[in-house]
Amino acid sequence: FEDLPRDHPLRRFFDQFREAPTPRGVRPRERSPQRPRPVAQGSGFFISEDGYIVTNNHVIEGGSEYTIVLHDGTELKADLVGADPRTDLAVLKAQSSQKFTYVDFADESKMRVGDWVVAVGNPFGLGGTVTAGIISARGRDIGASFYDDFIQIDAAVNRGNSGGPTFNLAGEVVGVNTAIFSPSGGNVGIAFAIPAAL
Repeated sequence: FEDLPRDHPLRRFFDQFREAPTPRGVRPRERSPQRPRPVAQGSGFFISEDGYIVTNNHVIEGGSEYTIVLHDGTELKADLVGADPRTDLAVLKAQSSQKFTYVDFADESKMRVGDWVVAVGNPFGLGGTVTAGIISARGRDIGASFYDDFIQIDAAVNRGNSGGPTFNLAGEVVGVNTAIFSPSGGNVGIAFAIPAAL
């Protein structure tokens, strides 16, 4: 980790757990306790030039502050616009006046089982990652909510990919990475995305 830039999100994440050296003459138990800072990570994507972002509700749930880390490491504060636990979707708005590159949604009627897709996200906080696969099935009910109608994909999706987009080969979003089937806790090649139409 020493080779990572000082402002890299992964380095900052691990730095918060490093033990600070004990000053001379002070016993460790005499140091003032530091307040724990809970941190959750996930993925998301811009859907408008003015900074609206789609992610999963379970990514932002229980949060009081939201920080967006762009691909180049730029950090922006964000406001929660809305969240819906029933669909597991949420919308954030970046606190910035800059113009963002955003994505378009695919026409779901043109999606077919066997179509190639790529899943984009931030698995395990490693940063932007792309994996490839195909649409394995449509209309999957996994018992997650009232609106179960997931796209099943076989691209590698892991913890931290939640809220990221699944693209078709035209660069359009076909779904939002949401869940994995994982008896072992890791990727086994079965992931589920909320359809773009929803």
